[in-house]
Amino acid sequence: MNRILVVDDEPSMRKALSMGLSSGDYDVDVARDGYGGLLMGSLKNYDVLIADLCLPDIDGLQVIEKIRRTAPEIVPIMITGKGSMKSSIEAIRLDVSDYLEKPVSMESIRNAIKLGLEKRALKRKTMRKKLQEMLEIYMEERPVNDGASEQLAETLPRLVHQINNPLQCISGSAELAMLNLNDEIAIKKFITRIIKATVKISSINKGIMNLGKETDVKIEKLNVRDLIEECLSMFKDLMALKGVSLASEAISHGSSDPFVAGSRFALEQVFKNLILNAIDAMDDRPERRLRIGIETDKDVSTVAIHIGDTGSGIPEEVMNSLFTPYFTTKKHGTGLGLSVVKSIVERHSGKIQVESRVGAGTTFTISFPIVRE
Repeated sequence: MNRILVVDDEPSMRKALSMGLSSGDYDVDVARDGYGGLLMGSLKNYDVLIADLCLPDIDGLQVIEKIRRTAPEIVPIMITGKGSMKSSIEAIRLDVSDYLEKPVSMESIRNAIKLGLEKRALKRKTMRKKLQEMLEIYMEERPVNDGASEQLAETLPRLVHQINNPLQCISGSAELAMLNLNDEIAIKKFITRIIKATVKISSINKGIMNLGKETDVKIEKLNVRDLIEECLSMFKDLMALKGVSLASEAISHGSSDPFVAGSRFALEQVFKNLILNAIDAMDDRPERRLRIGIETDKDVSTVAIHIGDTGSGIPEEVMNSLFTPYFTTKKHGTGLGLSVVKSIVERHSGKIQVESRVGAGTTFTISFPIVRE
């Protein structure tokens, strides 16, 4: 079912669109002003955005522009009772799918949505074709070893998928910054987190540019507690926007923090993927609590990291397919996150387990051998 966000300050219009579209194949949310629309746009993934041009705080074109920065595939539709040449030109610049003047009929709205979604599907198909062509050109122009083609085809989409984590951080920090424009200290904090996220994206891009090359993986001795805290810091703003609280505990049988040996970048991907999945799993849940636990066994040979949520849980029939590449239950998911996580964990001599109860939540447990002094 496609999700639609309606941003309009007229109660009658919000009610009409909510009732008229909800009766079909759409899940509809409404906001009565621009900043309310921006907040809702940061909390959910929407397929269509219907925005009134004239809103009490910021205009609908600004709402469209800001939401599209983090949701470039959303289909924007503008409705207005006060159209002008200037707003029409701006709508064209923003690639607005349709520009409707009031009074609008439900049929015209439905047609605009249908055409917008069809155009988006065509764009996606074209982009997939271009990506395949780029990969083929890449393979022709660069000398690679036997089996490199298969490796590139597998690795490229995984690296692209990993960019989503820092993008979520950038989106959450930017939205909170917008709501705290008069607080200089808060603005600096949000900008610092955005800069850190862009550094992560730069690191991932280097991996994309080095596809097909022999590269050395740097193995370090890593403090597990520090590593997880660093990963959590990336999502603090997103958690604040989504109303997610944090509960953490550490059960240690040793006198110091546990250390593991591995690639910092790779292990960050493990924890960030699982943390983000847990946050997303709690959308629309009354209780939103992220649980993080670090536990060492009695002989201090293994450390287990528990990442749990209070989401809707995973159905039993899905459990066996969780780590299968390209399997996903998310509407906009790639099905790569958990398969990447499992692969990285096993390369670090670790194990991953999952426990879930429908209606109560899910907990992933990752265990690694501890590196002693």
